[in-house]
Amino acid sequence: MDRERLDAAIQKIRDYTRAHPDLQVAHHFLFDLPLDKRAGRPEVVVMGINPGEVESQRRAAPDPTEETWNYDFHQNIERSRSSRNWYNNAMFFSGGRPVVLSELFFWSSSDQKEFEKRYGPLWRSPHLNFCVSLNKLLIEEYNPEMVVSPGLSQAEDAAKAFGLGFIRTFSSQGKRLVEHYHDRKRPWFFTRHWSGAFGFSTAQKNAIREYLQAHR
Repeated sequence: MDRERLDAAIQKIRDYTRAHPDLQVAHHFLFDLPLDKRAGRPEVVVMGINPGEVESQRRAAPDPTEETWNYDFHQNIERSRSSRNWYNNAMFFSGGRPVVLSELFFWSSSDQKEFEKRYGPLWRSPHLNFCVSLNKLLIEEYNPEMVVSPGLSQAEDAAKAFGLGFIRTFSSQGKRLVEHYHDRKRPWFFTRHWSGAFGFSTAQKNAIREYLQAHR
């Protein structure tokens, strides 16, 4: 693992943000954020769609700011409920193995409507190739056992962007829970979204975790 390359990538995002006014509207960006720095090399990359933001963050932490290996604005404020839930789910679905967080799109928004107002449609964003290139670098450096990405609707577009091959769809009790892909080195699992899925039962969450552990 080359920390120098990863630190340079974080600085590159800072510079890129300063160069693009539309990205400076975001409260923060997220890239290369470990759940626990002391846990050692990450074995799981959890890649969300983009970070959420809430008004209390803007009041408590001046923006634009970041969530990265080098600086996490949460060091100075309490995490929001949604942020705590995301951390807990990341630990749950990873089976307790070391996790690093990233995002398909690094910059935050309050919801999908606000995202498109600020940045336009995700897969037509002029900033997306920048994010893909640095996420590829992150995966190359950490060489994780697997990548987990909450959001089934992103699977096909992400597969094209990252050159993934389709393996199978996993369903349980008539609900599609996982789209399973591979990048020739490791599995990628696109799961039912953790925070926005109505009726996401404990049984379904357990079924997803069991599938991930069985096919890692």
